[in-house]
Amino acid sequence: MFGRIWLLALLITGSFLPAQAQKIVYSENDKDDTRSMTFEIVGKVNGNFLIYKNNRANRHLISVLNNEMKEIAVAEQDYVPASDRMINVDFFPYNDFCYMIYQYQKKNVIYCVAAKIDGNGYKVGDIKELDTTHIGFAANNKIYTVLSSEDKSKIIVFKINTRNRRSYALTTCLMNDKLDLIKRSSLLIPMEERNEYISDFQLDNEGDLVFCKFFRASNDIISTAGMMIKYASADSVMKKELNIEKTLLMRYTLK
Repeated sequence: MFGRIWLLALLITGSFLPAQAQKIVYSENDKDDTRSMTFEIVGKVNGNFLIYKNNRANRHLISVLNNEMKEIAVAEQDYVPASDRMINVDFFPYNDFCYMIYQYQKKNVIYCVAAKIDGNGYKVGDIKELDTTHIGFAANNKIYTVLSSEDKSKIIVFKINTRNRRSYALTTCLMNDKLDLIKRSSLLIPMEERNEYISDFQLDNEGDLVFCKFFRASNDIISTAGMMIKYASADSVMKKELNIEKTLLMRYTLK
């Protein structure tokens, strides 16, 4: 009985305590923002929120917002080649800077380069070329995929050539958090079956690249699957079969 009275007293006392209201702040639309503009939230860098904007007029901007979501500066990224074809951009924020890693095409070459950006949205130091690829066509989709480990100590840039359906060519460039090259590898991934696929790439803190290889029948049911591991110091891929005999796996493509 005493326990119930004590609990009731707590409930009554708690009902008179003032509730802490949640404060929501948001940024206002900029006058130059349009419906065709693309943007990406970079993250919080050195106390400011950075937002990347591209208005499709060959202008690449970073909007700088304070904690009250008020725009305090707009930094134009004029080092991005305006006359060339921009394909993709990725951001990797750290405490006091972020990496802007982007791909663009100039003539028949795809460049993957990195810029270091401070908390005010401005480039620090020189542009760093990470890799290049020669192609004979205009690329609409990105050639490179860029991943960061969970602790942000490793960054990997890789590309997959699927021209030979029986054997995919994987090229990886593993780097540290200063974008110094640790290991470059070129290897082949056998694709024994027609309906085999690879996906779901992840990079661990040791620099090991892990992804899934699976066989999907025409009804989208995955019948076999394996974990593929490309260790940081290796020039080959190891496969570990997954036991999915009693597990129903299906893969969907979002459009």
